[in-house]
Amino acid sequence: MRAPGRTLISRIVWSTLLVSAIAVTAMIGTVVLVLSALTEKNIDSRLEDRLSAVSATVSVGGDGMVTALETADDTIDDTSWVYSADGSLIEGPRAGPRLMAAAESLSGVRKEARMKADNRSFIAAPVRRDGSVRAVVVVETPLEPYESTRNEVVLGLVVLGFVVTGGAAALAAWTVRRTLAPVTSMAARAEDWSEHDLDSRFDATGTGDEFAHLGRTLNVLLDRVAGALRSEQQLTSELAHELRTPLTAIRGEAELGLMGDPSPAVSERLGRVVMLVDRMSTTIASLVAIARGDARAESRTNAVALVLASIEHHRVPTLSISTEDVTSDEIAAPAELALRALSPIVENALKHARTSVTFAVAGSDRVVNIIVSDDGDGIAPDDTETLFVSGRRGPDSDGAGLGLALSRRVARTLGGDVHVTSTSSPTSFTLSLPRV
Repeated sequence: MRAPGRTLISRIVWSTLLVSAIAVTAMIGTVVLVLSALTEKNIDSRLEDRLSAVSATVSVGGDGMVTALETADDTIDDTSWVYSADGSLIEGPRAGPRLMAAAESLSGVRKEARMKADNRSFIAAPVRRDGSVRAVVVVETPLEPYESTRNEVVLGLVVLGFVVTGGAAALAAWTVRRTLAPVTSMAARAEDWSEHDLDSRFDATGTGDEFAHLGRTLNVLLDRVAGALRSEQQLTSELAHELRTPLTAIRGEAELGLMGDPSPAVSERLGRVVMLVDRMSTTIASLVAIARGDARAESRTNAVALVLASIEHHRVPTLSISTEDVTSDEIAAPAELALRALSPIVENALKHARTSVTFAVAGSDRVVNIIVSDDGDGIAPDDTETLFVSGRRGPDSDGAGLGLALSRRVARTLGGDVHVTSTSSPTSFTLSLPRV
């Protein structure tokens, strides 16, 4: 399962750690099972040998009396008992009550029997002479030495497992970091070039490995991107030049018409033409600045100055325009482009407000948020993103549907963004721009 936000190195390390842990656990489990089986077999073998040795010392006299003869190696020791057929103790130590009770519980067996009690293993078998059971031999051995050895081995394996698992994870982290170091370096250089130098390219290492192939592929991609950007800039400049000429002529004609003392209706229409021409000129200038990369220029502006300039450019006598909590935070963006990002938001608020428009500034560690609110009818919650689609126009709009779309594009070019932060009571748009 992939965790969100987790790096490739961490995923590989955790995968290696998991696989190693599973493998080591399986190995330890197998060793424990084998060791337990061998220990059990060793205990049984030892008990069988002692049982045979003790049984061989059992003698039946002519009168039927059963005795256990001593051997040179003292077979009848503190862990062996010989019982008569009726269960009476013939030979054997007088041990503790629990041990004696366990031994006596096996004194009446008529076939080989095994039992574990009090951390000891017992085996008992009848001794037959002339086809009948004459005695029962019981032998035992403590399990503690075997279990202690087994536990020490298991503990050593567990410690070794931790060392192997941790070592495998550390080796995987070291190897992956060294392997991916060129990729990290290439990513950092590519990010820096995207900000400052689109003509830089990765050096050809000549090694012929995968990273050299990646570098060559990225160089080709960067060539295509740079070519596309140059083509876009050239096309934008040519279009701007072709559009500005007729717009200038239209504006000149409209101003000449206004100088001729026209009727109020004609004067209003000509004034509207001048306003629309100025709006289109501003839009064209913004698009050209974005295409040329002027938005990345090293300059700044002040949040208070930006708000005051926007109010001055869009003052409407019939509406109340006020500022609340407007702080003098420094914005890392050219004043002209920041104003172009804010202007469509202000125009939208003035257009839909009933009585008032309010400005506020809220700064954070990384961005400066300029909030523009109005007391209009509000917007539908489903339209909070479609408002920023290029060409999207409201039913009573007389524009081209480019204002808010252009505002967001300019803001994102500057490293910020535009969002709807409240859909009604009041309706609020927030312009976020990077802080100095």
